[in-house]
Amino acid sequence: MNPPKMTDEQFAVIRNMLSESAGLAFDESRRESVAYSISERMRATGCADISAYFSLLFAADANTERQALIDEVTIPETHFFRNPPQIRALRTHVLPELLRQASATKRLRIWSAGCSTGEEPYTIAMLLRELLPAQSDWDIKIIATDVSTRALAAARNARYGERALVMTDPMDQKRFFYLDAESGAFVVRDEIRDMVEFRHHNLVTEAPPVAPGQLDIVLCRNVTIYFDRTTTKRLMQRLHGCLRDGGYLFLGHAETLWQISDDFTLVSLGDAFVYRRGVNEPSRRAVLPDRRTEDEPRPTRADRRRGPVDRRSLPAPPVAASPVPLPRISLLVTPDPMLAVRTAVAGGNYEEAADLAAEVATASPLRADAHYLHGLALTNLGRDAEALVVLRKAVYLDPEDGFAHFLLAGALDRTGESVAAARSYRAAAATLGSRPQHSVAPELGGRSVAELGALCLELARRAETQRPEPRA
Repeated sequence: MNPPKMTDEQFAVIRNMLSESAGLAFDESRRESVAYSISERMRATGCADISAYFSLLFAADANTERQALIDEVTIPETHFFRNPPQIRALRTHVLPELLRQASATKRLRIWSAGCSTGEEPYTIAMLLRELLPAQSDWDIKIIATDVSTRALAAARNARYGERALVMTDPMDQKRFFYLDAESGAFVVRDEIRDMVEFRHHNLVTEAPPVAPGQLDIVLCRNVTIYFDRTTTKRLMQRLHGCLRDGGYLFLGHAETLWQISDDFTLVSLGDAFVYRRGVNEPSRRAVLPDRRTEDEPRPTRADRRRGPVDRRSLPAPPVAASPVPLPRISLLVTPDPMLAVRTAVAGGNYEEAADLAAEVATASPLRADAHYLHGLALTNLGRDAEALVVLRKAVYLDPEDGFAHFLLAGALDRTGESVAAARSYRAAAATLGSRPQHSVAPELGGRSVAELGALCLELARRAETQRPEPRA
């Protein structure tokens, strides 16, 4: 069924219903996605046109259909062990630390808020089972909630297709799942399922499912992408109240509390950044592992139809058999608005990075790093003409940024401006020469400064030998 044509008034009514019922914010850019979801519900309910569906949706006893539409528009889609940097942070830093701190009480409480079809809370249970034997006397509860009844039904069923295990190590797959030969589904083993308690819960309209100060970890990843700023602020206040002092908050890789909440401290754990409620222990610093890429949330059905996202990740480091002392963690007192941009770039999510960098550059037009990363994202998307504009701003604001000169030179070269490209390549080589030669640029493939400087000189010579193409 093709998506129905909604009038502006009909779209406004649907938007208000979704906002009031579940706090979901759908602006004009998501109009097509909402229409597609409505077409799915029209097909399921046998409504011949959108007027008939509206009559059904707003009938006095329509709570069931309203819930079904909420299920449709939220589109749960996730994977086990999603967001590799955060999984490594949980596996090697956060969970060992919390287990060590709770060695006397042997009690741990975790909330997966917006758990979708269950992959996230089951993943946490698997990480904990790596650190604790199944027969241990620990009191561990993982509460998993979602507004979608359809997602919760799938989570409780605990049966998954191969796609959901795309980021699961073969050893973890063998240990924590068994294959149902008849259906071909991968089924989560009982020792993991027993650690998770699923509940229907509305993050916007209902109180948290735990008493204040009871939680060690809250995972609320890729949930606030559905909310407006005001709703997100209120939610963060409630999540802060649920956490004990020193508890951790995990958001999605492109989500940030910048201009949302000052109640949390931003913590760097390797190549992941997480938030923490207060810190009573001495500051620690984590050893930085190699940067890995992350997968990207896809919040709308329209996004899904654009095609698959390239997911690239490497196996996680070996896991300690028991809790180990933590290395030092660096606490960043003031969250940097560029954090989400850098994280998106590191994950290869260049569309997201370009949008976020553009927002920062608009708010702070003198930030050279915002223009630089905006240009980096655009060049990776093949949008060199747009990249030229922002990269010229970057080198104007920071003439000593060799990386920005390098990106500008490449964009000039690809658009046929060989003379200008040669000048920019030489400017890049000169400015890179003032940097430590052993330093690297992770966003440029981890090349060392020395290697990149030599490449710039070679590319400059090539550009200088090219003749400009005759103009028509």
